[in-house]
Amino acid sequence: MPLTFILSLLALFISTQAKSNSAPVTTRYMINVTEVDGEQPQVSTTRLFKYLYANLNISPTLVSFPSKRGLNMVNNGKLDAEAFRFASVGGQYKNLIRVIEPVGVGQTGFFCVQQAACKIDEAHKIAMLVGFVRATDICTNFSLNCKYVSSAKGLAKLLEQGLVHAILATTIEGKQIICQAKQSQYFFKLEESLVRYGYHYVHRKHQSLVPMLAQNIREMRQKGMLNFEKTLAQLTDYGCNKRVTIL
Repeated sequence: MPLTFILSLLALFISTQAKSNSAPVTTRYMINVTEVDGEQPQVSTTRLFKYLYANLNISPTLVSFPSKRGLNMVNNGKLDAEAFRFASVGGQYKNLIRVIEPVGVGQTGFFCVQQAACKIDEAHKIAMLVGFVRATDICTNFSLNCKYVSSAKGLAKLLEQGLVHAILATTIEGKQIICQAKQSQYFFKLEESLVRYGYHYVHRKHQSLVPMLAQNIREMRQKGMLNFEKTLAQLTDYGCNKRVTIL
């Protein structure tokens, strides 16, 4: 057998062994995140989710699509995961699997332009996002005049045009609302009975990742990397040149 042929076979064998022993190549993994600071997710958000997936040999790419469109893209498998959603929203999509450990908490209350409007009053018009199931109990129990809107941008317009007295939302949703409204100063009054937790969701094709993601989130919370220990002032410091005063 010619020496050159033997050497070629040996080189092929060594190359094959090297490939089989190397770490698996991470495929593209895209996470949808809904934010209001432009088309690109914030650096802090990107850093958070890269840390979350680091020990899974995944370096995710964060993309930002409008709320429902992004959710549908994850549900259809065009994107791999949804960064953060409340259970009442994520649970409506059959292909979204919830990681059981929450990644954040939304303190719920009234956002308003006039301080006197941040309270429960039958004469006040209150707006909130569609799907905020528990908030409807407040509207019923206190006979409030409530309006349900499909987007944060729509809520911002109602508030800045004076068409509602206040918006009932979490501090997380508040960022999307306040940063799109025109006024520079707002007030916030906490409604303690309406705390909401937000969760990370993955498409069901990645269901095997869920246990490790839950463990990672638990450890991140213990290290203080999530928002559970923040004060209301910190939670409403949105960094978009808007001031929110806590009542």
